[in-house]
Amino acid sequence: MGIILIFFWGLYIAVAVGIYFLVKRFILNKWVDRIVLVFLILLPSYDIIITNVLGAYYCNADPNPKTFIKKKVEYPESIYWEDNIYPGFSSEDRKLMIMNYLDGKHLQKMALNGDDGKIYVYEVNSSAVWQPLKALKYDSGKEYFDTVNKIAENIMQTSQKVYTKQTMPKMNFTVTFDEVKLNPFSRKFLYSDETKIIDNKTNEIIAYNRRYMKFFYNIMPDLSLGNIYYNPWDGEVCGSRDLYYDGDNFKYIAAYGSAKHVDGLNSKLYNRYIKGE
Repeated sequence: MGIILIFFWGLYIAVAVGIYFLVKRFILNKWVDRIVLVFLILLPSYDIIITNVLGAYYCNADPNPKTFIKKKVEYPESIYWEDNIYPGFSSEDRKLMIMNYLDGKHLQKMALNGDDGKIYVYEVNSSAVWQPLKALKYDSGKEYFDTVNKIAENIMQTSQKVYTKQTMPKMNFTVTFDEVKLNPFSRKFLYSDETKIIDNKTNEIIAYNRRYMKFFYNIMPDLSLGNIYYNPWDGEVCGSRDLYYDGDNFKYIAAYGSAKHVDGLNSKLYNRYIKGE
């Protein structure tokens, strides 16, 4: 990728220098010269300036701090996840959530908003349901993951109950995941979303994270991965890349991306905003 960038930047510099000297030679006006020079300098880098100006503005706006954790809960027992960005959890996503979180000890009941508008509830009252995994090593490959998959599928078949949001059972906590709608200009340079964790007994927000993510700069475009919306490596302007809200053993109940969905968030946003799907 570095060699390709060097080639294109060398080509751009050569063309830019040629244009500048042609203008300077045939248009004998120093102000035109300066305007052309400024334009040629800013053409590949204007987005860096705008991104950082917008980032400074949003990062200093409310809420502050952008990431806040008031308390951690090791045994939440029951949680309702409401993801409004995808929106909702598909059948495969729900199975993944069972595999990741429904351990029967720290979390015994989970509710998830489905991609069909319904609320799906799953319950495991004992960690013994995962007992077959103890005889296997996590890194034992296909056998381990086949067993996890089989247990999760059995939980879905035997415990799944379907509700509306109005009729669903009461959960101890709610985790919401929403996109923060920026104005049309800002959305060309930044992406923002927000996670909130709510204690349903008190209706208090006990943790949240609002992050602002930048796109790849024109000067350093994404030539390696493709099909991603924002810069996943050093893209956070402010806020945390992941909100790790955990007890000693029950972790990442507010994590983004692959921990929650089969399709990663970045690819989902790319398909929505770039490909228009």
